[in-house]
Formats: sequence, C-alpha cells, structure tokens
Amino acid sequence: MGVTGSYFANYGDDVHAVGSLASLVEACGATDRRLGSATSVRDRIARCDGEGKHIKARRAAKRLAVVAVGLAITSLLIVAGGSAARPTTTAKPPGPTVPWGFNEDWGWPAQGAWSSSLTTRHLKPAGAIMPDSLSANRFHVQWAKVESTPGTYNWTETDGQYAAMRKYTARPVMLLFNAPHWARDPGATCPSSLPCAYPPLTQYDSDWSKFVKAAVARYPEVRAIEVWNEPNLGRFWAPAPDPVRYSTLLKLAHEAANSAGGTAPVLTGGLTPAANAATTMGAGEFLNQVYTYGCACDFEGIGAHPYVTQTPLVDNMTKRLDKLRAARDGFGDSATCLWITEIGLSSDGTSGVTLDTQGDELIKLYRSIEGRDVASFIIHRLHDIDGEGSYWNQTGVVDQNLNPKPAYNKLRSAIGGSLGPTTVAC
Repeated sequence: MGVTGSYFANYGDDVHAVGSLASLVEACGATDRRLGSATSVRDRIARCDGEGKHIKARRAAKRLAVVAVGLAITSLLIVAGGSAARPTTTAKPPGPTVPWGFNEDWGWPAQGAWSSSLTTRHLKPAGAIMPDSLSANRFHVQWAKVESTPGTYNWTETDGQYAAMRKYTARPVMLLFNAPHWARDPGATCPSSLPCAYPPLTQYDSDWSKFVKAAVARYPEVRAIEVWNEPNLGRFWAPAPDPVRYSTLLKLAHEAANSAGGTAPVLTGGLTPAANAATTMGAGEFLNQVYTYGCACDFEGIGAHPYVTQTPLVDNMTKRLDKLRAARDGFGDSATCLWITEIGLSSDGTSGVTLDTQGDELIKLYRSIEGRDVASFIIHRLHDIDGEGSYWNQTGVVDQNLNPKPAYNKLRSAIGGSLGPTTVAC
C-alpha cells in the first residue's frame, strides 16, 4: 500500500490503523534532519518503516486506540447527562496503574562485583511490595564488564543479575552502557570524584553493536532497553556530553536490538536536570539535539531522571518533564512516552522531606504521572548508603540493614496492592 493511503502496523497479535499520512509522519519522526532538508516525506517514512515492523508506529496505533476508547466513554457520559474532560476519572485509583520499582545500581559500581545473592537479598523486600505485573526494577549491563577482553564475553555477573531480577520482577528495565577500557579514548578524563562511564571511539562502533545484539538476545524478557545512563552528564559520558555522538550510538543500539529480535522498546538514556556547562548539558537541550542530529525512529521512549530537591515537589517534577515534552513535541513526536527510570527523595530533611513524609511525597509524585504520557516510575534507591553525602545517602526506603523506613510501608499500602484501572496510554 502506498504512503498516501492508510498505514497499518502490527501490534502484538492485532492490526490497528495508524491513520492518515500526517499521523504516520508524526509516528515515524519525519523531522529527521540526518536525512537532509531536501529529503521527501516519502523517503523519511521509508527509513522509519523499512524494517516493516517499526515499534514507534505500533505505539502510535496503541495510543490512538486508547484515545478512541476514551472518546467512547466520554460520549456515553454525555448521553447519560454527565461530563468528562478526560478519559480518566478524577478519583485516584485504589491501586497502581503505572509500572514502578527500584534502581539500586545493580551491576554499576566500579568497585567490586554485585553477586546474584546480594541482588536477591535486596530484591526480596522490594518484590514484597510491588505488584508482579507492574514491577519495573532496573538493572545495569555494562559493556566494560561483559567484554573487558576484546572479543571475549563474560556474562557470569549479569546472568546472576538477570536471574535475580526475573525472580522478583516479571520484566525489568535493562540498561546498556559504558565502553571497556580498550574501546575508550585513552585521553578521556573523568570530571568527577566518583566513578565515570565512557563512550567508545568510533572505530569500535561495530563492537558496540555486537554487544547490544548479544545482550538483547541473552536477556529477552525485559520491559525496556535503555541506551546509556544520563548521557547529558560528563560523569556518565566522560569527559563531556556529546549529543551528536550519542545519537549515533543510539541508532546503532536500536538497529542491533531489532536484529536480535528484541520486542521491548528502546529508550534514550535517562536525562537528568543539569546546567549547560563544560561537563554537563540541560536535559531538554540534549534531547533537542538528539532529535536534530538523530532520528525519532531510533527510539520508542524517552528516559527521564526528573529529580527534585525543592518544593513544590510535584510542580517542579512536572516542569522538568515538560522540558522533555517540549523538545519531543517540537519535533512532532508526541506519541512517544516518557519513562522515569530514576526518581527519588531523600529523608534527610534538606528538601522539606523527612523520614515520616518521604513515602507520602513519593506517592504524590507517582500519582501525578498516572493517566499521562509516562510509562514507568523507578525509585532510586531501595536502601540507604554511605559515601555520597547526606542527601543521596538517605534516598532509600529501607535503611542500610534493609529494615523498613516509614516510606516502605506507605508505598506498600498506597501502590503495592491490587491493580487500578489500566487506562493509561503508555
């Protein structure tokens, strides 16, 4: 069927009409500038749809189906004499509607290894308060650890992580990042006193692709595949963020995931609030450049780390997410969901949050994204730690000995029970 007619995309076992050409252009990111300003819309769509199974078009179809359901509900309410400004009710559901879980840097620390037994010990209390079908813990698969020797993969550590995750999380979020020492620029320096992650030199791009393909094939049961962690910070893209280079690695990762037969959405690396400076870049600006120099068809979700440390917490988190929405919507890609892959609040009192109110405030943040364009809510972190300063040391919901803080039981009570209505589009 030509691009001027209706376009159909498989979504699971169903077939949905994406709709008009304009809808398809939006779904496929027709603002792709890598192809050049003179490129026709037809050519841009061909790139998006060349594989015949592009996930972004499927996501657009799903969102249209949800909107249609919402309109039907609205019509019924009007006929019955009621009113409905949106397809969700104003009353908060009794249970969770957005997948949520924890990020405990499982698989990240440069010092020492995370054993599967340690991960299991952590995940047991985490799993006790999360609904199975909406659990979304996050684990790290570092290229640097898997392929420390060129051409030789060692999956021992990550196999243990994945097995522990699958025991307590039906489908975790998998994070892929950090080039091994042999693939890095030897002159790259770490701008932080904490461990850094590094991108590969361009001559090792094929090795990056092979690693991603192997990881996706080995760990298929995941909720999403996140490409890099906070690439807008020099600490995780040493020595300084480079959205142009990142766009290339994102494209390669997307292609590798597809070639491995992966069905999970590919996400941009979680972007965190930052200033435009020598070793950091604002989250919205970074995403804008990813769209400018890359392609919307290289990802199905946008990773977000909308940390807030000042009140009003909900309003400030929304403003951080809105910066990403502005970049996304400015490129006609509003069908793409945001994925919060890190968010947290410290109980140390400096941001107006105390030990007694930490759970209440986390729940308010969670409720604020229900029924919107947000597909996950992953809390950083599960347990308190030492060594990162007063604020970050106390963002856990259990203490260092895994004893519950008040937040743990409040999360269990508010969003750990039976599921609420699943009417959100993401």
